[in-house]
Amino acid sequence: MKYLTRTNIGYALAIGLSAFLMMGTIGKLFGGSEGFAEMGATHIESWMKIIGAGELISIILFLIPKTYKLGTVLLSAFFGGAIMFHMAHADVAHQSIIGPSVFLVALWIISWIRGNELISFNNA
Repeated sequence: MKYLTRTNIGYALAIGLSAFLMMGTIGKLFGGSEGFAEMGATHIESWMKIIGAGELISIILFLIPKTYKLGTVLLSAFFGGAIMFHMAHADVAHQSIIGPSVFLVALWIISWIRGNELISFNNA
């Protein structure tokens, strides 16, 4: 029970979220055929490696205890862009914003568990 602290639980959740996000990052950096085909329809396929590099840096910053707040802000911006991308997608099948929205809320909850008081529930 002594290991079930807020810090350890938050860090374990951060690792889990980051591992899941890394699958998409690797696809962006090294070229997943399905993802690139979808991006080709929106003319941003030439930016995929840059987007993937930014995502990788954000994930690394989110994992490091001293920089997780900056990582939270950068990943929030990333998911905001993902939500906008899906909203503006020409194909109706790819317009769902549920996926990136769930990841964004999970990111905020995990960051709060780790001690990030961007949102405070105290009156002080």
